[in-house]
Amino acid sequence: MTGTVTQVQHRITIDLDQPQEFTDLVGRTRKVHAVRIEYGLSPLAHRVDVVVEYADSAALIPPAADIPAWMQSLIDQYKPDGPACALR
Repeated sequence: MTGTVTQVQHRITIDLDQPQEFTDLVGRTRKVHAVRIEYGLSPLAHRVDVVVEYADSAALIPPAADIPAWMQSLIDQYKPDGPACALR
C-alpha cells in the first residue's frame, strides 16, 4: 500500500520547575506552570502552536502575541531538526 505524507507533527509538554509569568493579549499576567508546544510541518507551512497551562486552566497563544524570551528559548530548544520524512 502507498500513500502521500501531508503533515508531520512533533508535540511536547514541558512542566516548568519554577512557574514563569506570561502576560496575555488582554493584559492579564499569570504564572505559567507548563507549556505545550506543537511543531507542524507540511508542504504549505511550518507552524508552531503554543499552549500555556496555568494552575486552573490552559490557553492557546495566538500568533499575534508577543512571546517572552523564556518561552522562545523553549521553542527553539525543542524544535525538531527536520521532518520525520520528506514531504512533497
